[in-house]
Amino acid sequence: MKPLKVLSDLIPIPSYTVIILCFFFPFFLIKCGDTTLMSIKGTDLVTGVSKQAMNERMKENLKKSSPFGSAFGNDSGNQSSNSDSEYSPLNESNNKKDKENIPPSPLIIIAFLAAIVGIIIQVIKSIKKKYMYHIAISLVGLISLLTFYLTFQSKMEGLGNNQVGMGLGGNMTISYGFGTAFYVCGALFLLVFLFYGVFSYYLKNDPGAIYDSSNQRTEP
Repeated sequence: MKPLKVLSDLIPIPSYTVIILCFFFPFFLIKCGDTTLMSIKGTDLVTGVSKQAMNERMKENLKKSSPFGSAFGNDSGNQSSNSDSEYSPLNESNNKKDKENIPPSPLIIIAFLAAIVGIIIQVIKSIKKKYMYHIAISLVGLISLLTFYLTFQSKMEGLGNNQVGMGLGGNMTISYGFGTAFYVCGALFLLVFLFYGVFSYYLKNDPGAIYDSSNQRTEP
Protein backbone atom coordinates (compact mmCIF):
# COMPACT_ATOMS: atom_id res chain seq x y z
CA MET A 1 0.00 0.00 0.00
CA LYS A 2 1.36 3.40 -1.00
CA PRO A 3 2.26 6.06 1.62
CA LEU A 4 -0.51 8.45 0.54
CA LYS A 5 -3.13 5.77 1.12
CA VAL A 6 -1.66 4.86 4.51
CA LEU A 7 -1.62 8.50 5.58
CA SER A 8 -5.19 9.01 4.38
CA ASP A 9 -6.28 6.34 6.86
CA LEU A 10 -4.10 7.58 9.72
CA ILE A 11 -4.33 11.38 9.64
CA PRO A 12 -8.03 12.13 10.35
CA ILE A 13 -8.67 10.62 13.79
CA PRO A 14 -5.46 11.85 15.50
CA SER A 15 -5.84 15.31 13.93
CA TYR A 16 -9.48 15.77 14.88
CA THR A 17 -8.85 14.30 18.34
CA VAL A 18 -6.07 16.80 19.05
CA ILE A 19 -8.32 19.60 17.80
CA ILE A 20 -11.05 18.56 20.26
CA LEU A 21 -8.53 18.32 23.12
CA CYS A 22 -7.27 21.81 22.30
CA PHE A 23 -10.72 23.17 23.18
CA PHE A 24 -9.97 22.35 26.82
CA PHE A 25 -6.99 24.72 26.75
CA PRO A 26 -6.88 28.53 26.52
CA PHE A 27 -8.07 29.99 23.23
CA PHE A 28 -7.91 33.59 24.41
CA LEU A 29 -5.58 35.21 26.92
CA ILE A 30 -5.52 38.41 28.92
CA LYS A 31 -2.00 39.25 30.12
CA CYS A 32 -0.02 41.76 32.07
CA GLY A 33 3.44 41.52 30.57
CA ASP A 34 4.39 37.84 30.77
CA THR A 35 1.82 37.11 33.48
CA THR A 36 -1.46 35.54 32.37
CA LEU A 37 -4.27 37.22 34.26
CA MET A 38 -7.08 35.22 32.74
CA SER A 39 -7.66 32.63 30.04
CA ILE A 40 -10.77 31.69 28.12
CA LYS A 41 -10.87 28.06 27.02
CA GLY A 42 -12.34 26.83 23.78
CA THR A 43 -15.06 25.11 25.78
CA ASP A 44 -15.97 28.48 27.31
CA LEU A 45 -16.56 29.80 23.81
CA VAL A 46 -18.68 26.73 23.02
CA THR A 47 -20.88 26.86 26.12
CA GLY A 48 -20.60 30.51 27.11
CA VAL A 49 -19.07 31.93 30.30
CA SER A 50 -20.28 34.46 32.86
CA LYS A 51 -18.42 37.69 33.53
CA GLN A 52 -18.48 36.83 37.20
CA ALA A 53 -16.65 33.57 36.49
CA MET A 54 -14.10 35.47 34.41
CA ASN A 55 -13.50 37.88 37.27
CA GLU A 56 -13.02 35.01 39.69
CA ARG A 57 -10.47 33.37 37.39
CA MET A 58 -8.56 36.61 37.12
CA LYS A 59 -8.48 37.04 40.88
CA GLU A 60 -7.18 33.50 41.32
CA ASN A 61 -4.46 34.01 38.71
CA LEU A 62 -3.44 37.27 40.33
CA LYS A 63 -3.21 35.57 43.73
CA LYS A 64 -0.96 32.85 42.30
CA SER A 65 1.34 34.69 39.93
CA SER A 66 1.09 38.44 40.35
CA PRO A 67 3.62 40.38 42.42
CA PHE A 68 0.52 41.93 43.99
CA GLY A 69 -0.73 38.49 45.03
CA SER A 70 -0.25 39.26 48.71
CA ALA A 71 -2.88 41.95 48.39
CA PHE A 72 -5.38 39.16 47.77
CA GLY A 73 -4.27 36.99 50.65
CA ASN A 74 -6.88 38.16 53.16
CA ASP A 75 -10.13 36.34 52.42
CA SER A 76 -12.06 37.48 55.50
CA GLY A 77 -14.38 40.36 56.22
CA ASN A 78 -15.25 43.39 54.19
CA GLN A 79 -11.58 44.23 53.62
CA SER A 80 -11.16 41.15 51.41
CA SER A 81 -14.33 41.93 49.53
CA ASN A 82 -13.21 45.49 48.94
CA SER A 83 -9.75 44.36 47.84
CA ASP A 84 -11.15 41.90 45.32
CA SER A 85 -13.41 44.60 43.97
CA GLU A 86 -10.59 47.12 43.76
CA TYR A 87 -7.96 44.91 42.20
CA SER A 88 -10.09 42.99 39.69
CA PRO A 89 -9.37 44.53 36.25
CA LEU A 90 -12.61 43.14 34.87
CA ASN A 91 -14.70 44.27 37.82
CA GLU A 92 -18.25 45.28 36.89
CA SER A 93 -19.41 45.78 40.51
CA ASN A 94 -21.90 43.52 42.26
CA ASN A 95 -24.85 44.14 40.00
CA LYS A 96 -26.70 42.28 37.30
CA LYS A 97 -23.86 42.76 34.81
CA ASP A 98 -21.76 40.29 36.82
CA LYS A 99 -24.36 37.63 36.10
CA GLU A 100 -24.54 38.25 32.37
CA ASN A 101 -23.03 35.58 30.18
CA ILE A 102 -20.59 36.03 27.35
CA PRO A 103 -22.61 34.01 24.84
CA PRO A 104 -21.28 30.98 22.98
CA SER A 105 -19.54 31.76 19.70
CA PRO A 106 -21.31 30.12 16.72
CA LEU A 107 -18.02 30.10 14.80
CA ILE A 108 -16.20 28.19 17.55
CA ILE A 109 -19.14 25.81 17.92
CA ILE A 110 -18.98 25.07 14.18
CA ALA A 111 -15.25 24.32 14.40
CA PHE A 112 -15.79 22.05 17.41
CA LEU A 113 -18.61 20.15 15.72
CA ALA A 114 -16.58 19.86 12.52
CA ALA A 115 -13.87 17.94 14.39
CA ILE A 116 -16.45 15.61 15.95
CA VAL A 117 -18.13 14.97 12.59
CA GLY A 118 -14.71 14.28 11.04
CA ILE A 119 -14.06 11.49 13.54
CA ILE A 120 -17.53 10.00 13.03
CA ILE A 121 -17.12 9.95 9.25
CA GLN A 122 -13.72 8.30 9.50
CA VAL A 123 -14.90 5.46 11.77
CA ILE A 124 -18.00 4.63 9.68
CA LYS A 125 -16.67 2.17 7.13
CA SER A 126 -19.72 2.29 4.86
CA ILE A 127 -19.15 5.95 3.89
CA LYS A 128 -17.72 6.32 0.40
CA LYS A 129 -15.18 8.91 -0.76
CA LYS A 130 -14.26 10.00 2.74
CA TYR A 131 -11.57 12.31 1.40
CA MET A 132 -14.27 14.59 0.00
CA TYR A 133 -15.90 14.86 3.41
CA HIS A 134 -12.59 15.60 5.07
CA ILE A 135 -11.85 18.37 2.58
CA ALA A 136 -15.24 19.96 3.30
CA ILE A 137 -15.03 19.48 7.08
CA SER A 138 -11.50 20.83 7.44
CA LEU A 139 -12.34 23.80 5.22
CA VAL A 140 -15.41 24.63 7.30
CA GLY A 141 -13.39 24.37 10.52
CA LEU A 142 -10.56 26.47 9.13
CA ILE A 143 -12.86 29.20 7.81
CA SER A 144 -14.75 29.30 11.13
CA LEU A 145 -11.57 29.78 13.15
CA LEU A 146 -10.15 32.29 10.69
CA THR A 147 -13.36 34.33 10.72
CA PHE A 148 -13.42 34.25 14.53
CA TYR A 149 -9.76 35.34 14.60
CA LEU A 150 -10.27 38.25 12.21
CA THR A 151 -13.45 39.36 13.99
CA PHE A 152 -11.73 39.37 17.38
CA GLN A 153 -8.65 41.07 15.99
CA SER A 154 -10.78 43.92 14.68
CA LYS A 155 -12.39 44.29 18.11
CA MET A 156 -9.05 44.17 19.91
CA GLU A 157 -7.64 46.92 17.72
CA GLY A 158 -10.13 49.22 19.36
CA LEU A 159 -9.20 47.98 22.83
CA GLY A 160 -5.45 48.31 22.43
CA ASN A 161 -3.32 47.90 25.55
CA ASN A 162 -5.44 49.11 28.44
CA GLN A 163 -3.98 50.81 31.50
CA VAL A 164 -5.82 49.43 34.51
CA GLY A 165 -5.48 50.94 37.97
CA MET A 166 -4.44 48.49 40.68
CA GLY A 167 -4.98 50.79 43.63
CA LEU A 168 -1.33 50.49 44.66
CA GLY A 169 -0.03 53.77 43.34
CA GLY A 170 0.37 52.65 39.73
CA ASN A 171 -1.19 51.08 36.68
CA MET A 172 -0.60 47.86 34.79
CA THR A 173 -0.89 47.27 31.05
CA ILE A 174 -3.43 44.67 29.99
CA SER A 175 -2.88 42.99 26.62
CA TYR A 176 -5.12 40.59 24.71
CA GLY A 177 -4.13 37.66 22.50
CA PHE A 178 -4.88 34.15 21.30
CA GLY A 179 -3.57 31.02 23.00
CA THR A 180 -1.41 28.32 21.45
CA ALA A 181 -4.32 25.86 21.43
CA PHE A 182 -6.27 28.12 19.07
CA TYR A 183 -3.40 28.19 16.58
CA VAL A 184 -2.89 24.43 16.85
CA CYS A 185 -6.54 23.88 15.91
CA GLY A 186 -6.19 26.12 12.88
CA ALA A 187 -2.94 24.46 11.83
CA LEU A 188 -4.44 20.96 12.05
CA PHE A 189 -7.52 21.91 10.06
CA LEU A 190 -5.19 23.38 7.44
CA LEU A 191 -3.06 20.22 7.46
CA VAL A 192 -6.07 17.99 6.87
CA PHE A 193 -7.37 20.26 4.13
CA LEU A 194 -4.04 20.41 2.28
CA PHE A 195 -3.38 16.69 2.60
CA TYR A 196 -6.74 15.63 1.23
CA GLY A 197 -6.51 18.27 -1.46
CA VAL A 198 -3.25 16.64 -2.62
CA PHE A 199 -4.81 13.19 -2.15
CA SER A 200 -7.76 14.17 -4.32
CA TYR A 201 -5.44 15.53 -7.03
CA TYR A 202 -3.41 12.32 -7.25
CA LEU A 203 -6.52 10.15 -7.08
CA LYS A 204 -7.90 11.84 -10.18
CA ASN A 205 -4.68 12.36 -12.12
CA ASP A 206 -2.29 9.64 -10.94
CA PRO A 207 -4.02 6.81 -9.05
CA GLY A 208 -0.78 4.84 -9.18
CA ALA A 209 0.66 7.20 -6.57
CA ILE A 210 -2.00 5.96 -4.14
CA TYR A 211 -2.70 2.35 -5.11
CA ASP A 212 -0.52 -0.41 -6.46
CA SER A 213 -0.99 -0.74 -10.22
CA SER A 214 -2.45 -4.20 -9.74
CA ASN A 215 -5.05 -2.93 -7.32
CA GLN A 216 -6.16 0.47 -8.63
CA ARG A 217 -9.77 1.28 -7.84
CA THR A 218 -12.09 4.09 -6.92
CA GLU A 219 -11.47 5.51 -3.46
CA PRO A 220 -14.10 4.10 -1.03
